[in-house]
Amino acid sequence: MTEHELFDNRFTGKLAAEAVVRLFEADGTVYLTTGFLTWSGYLAIRGPLQVFLARSPENRVFVVVSAAADQFSRRVAHALWELDIDGRCQLLTYRDGFVHPKLYLRDGDDPAFVMGSANLTWDGLGGNLELVWYYSPDDRSDSIFQSHLAWMLLFLSNCEPITYADLSRTVRLRRTTDNWLSKGRLNLPSMIPGMRYFRRSEPPLETPPEL
Repeated sequence: MTEHELFDNRFTGKLAAEAVVRLFEADGTVYLTTGFLTWSGYLAIRGPLQVFLARSPENRVFVVVSAAADQFSRRVAHALWELDIDGRCQLLTYRDGFVHPKLYLRDGDDPAFVMGSANLTWDGLGGNLELVWYYSPDDRSDSIFQSHLAWMLLFLSNCEPITYADLSRTVRLRRTTDNWLSKGRLNLPSMIPGMRYFRRSEPPLETPPEL
């Protein structure tokens, strides 16, 4: 039976952390794509993640995050690298822009995913008002699950492993600066046509309507 549930850290009485941790309860491959991954957020999932990797040599974890200084902790990188036995815990980054998706997915005989607003931070997993959706279909052929898995695999095909060079202070601060400058930049050539489009009135009718 397909299972789906909402978590928001407040009104549902259920923490987003509970939804993410649920992904480690069955075997398979877990993908974690997050805008921010802090040490406190990692601690919230570290235990279940370690048990998941130790439970079966077939279990794997892929983590995708920006290496910018304000988005990711170098301490987390080293912790994940220590868990990487036989390439079963891989840390990746997307280099062509700001990493903003929050999609956490388990592929295998018992598929499931968590999607919503929560980053892998202490605030995102339990402090802030968030909204995430946990979805677990009967089998992996489910069309909703397959669409999210297809996106995840496409995204990963455009990512690269995080390196020691990515963790240098200079590189991390430069990426943080680039991110914030991009957020504040006004792209007038693209904005003005868009504004005109939304202000455009309906085309005139060929025959005036009767009053």
